[in-house]
Amino acid sequence: MRGEAEQWTGAERLMATLYLTEEQTTVKIEGEALRLQMPRGQERQVVRVPLAKVDQVVVLGNITLTTPALQALLERGIAVHYLSARGRSYGSLVADWGKNSGPRLALYALYTDLPRRFAAARQCVAGKLINMRAVLLRYARNREDNAALLEAVQQIRAALRALARAQPPAQLATDDRMGGLGELFGIEGSASAAYYGVLGLLLKPPWQFVGRVRRPPTDPVNALLSFGYSLLTNQTTALIQAVGLDPGVGLLHQPGFGKPALALDIMEAFRPIIVDSVVITMINTGQLTPGDLEEELGAFRLRDRARRTFLEKFEERLNERIRHPVFGYQISYRRCIELQVRLLAKYAQGEIPRYVPFTVR
Repeated sequence: MRGEAEQWTGAERLMATLYLTEEQTTVKIEGEALRLQMPRGQERQVVRVPLAKVDQVVVLGNITLTTPALQALLERGIAVHYLSARGRSYGSLVADWGKNSGPRLALYALYTDLPRRFAAARQCVAGKLINMRAVLLRYARNREDNAALLEAVQQIRAALRALARAQPPAQLATDDRMGGLGELFGIEGSASAAYYGVLGLLLKPPWQFVGRVRRPPTDPVNALLSFGYSLLTNQTTALIQAVGLDPGVGLLHQPGFGKPALALDIMEAFRPIIVDSVVITMINTGQLTPGDLEEELGAFRLRDRARRTFLEKFEERLNERIRHPVFGYQISYRRCIELQVRLLAKYAQGEIPRYVPFTVR
């Protein structure tokens, strides 16, 4: 399938995800396939993608899917995610809710049970911190000037100890905008500051990174991280919907209008080992150069060719197989995300006593 992808202009079929990237492309249904018509004045290429080979569609930029095409996708339970060219999520079209409402009701009940919600939210933070620590330790082992990295590792370890001691408030104040989870956010924030404070040391010159900046990212590395996090959010949202949970009801992240709070919870542990890993590897191996990003009004975005390469490497990472630390068998990172969703559903329904985050060494 990779060979097919390389022949296409503006559409990459990478495993089960169809990325539509060429502006002004029109997508219609033609029998049991999607018919992609590239815009006039460019390569008037027509690509046909069998519906049976698509699990989800990601639309980046100004691309038109006709109503019959959308209907055909939704009839088959294939989600369509709309993103800007920079990767900012506009939302998703998904098929009707699943028939099993039990997990969703259990999730809603869990949200109102502060002690149990606090316990699950703490595990989400713990997964992120443990995996950030693992990323830094991997790079620290291979370099002599690793003092700053090891100092950051120590700060993350201290945060993990504080996390273990954290307890939910005895009584929730009515004006508490953080829903009783303020201590968790504080611990997560201090550990993330330590991690992002040294992330730039992992990058080869001339790349520079001084800290995390969002909305909009004002430097190339932050633009790459934001783009990757948006892709990961949509992947996680689709898996949550496939399991039958409500992606808008988070345990750590507070629900908000159009906010995939539960997806943000689940993906916390996967940010360092999927997105950050892809960005660091592509930069240090020369697969990306600063010239692969362009600046518009103070914000950066990937040029078309570099964006296609990034999507390919992101998919490769999602499909990379590892031994699961809990179950002990080889599965892909994508499957690991789905398992975390299912574990959370089981915790919500009281089938397991605690939610265990996905972590690596």
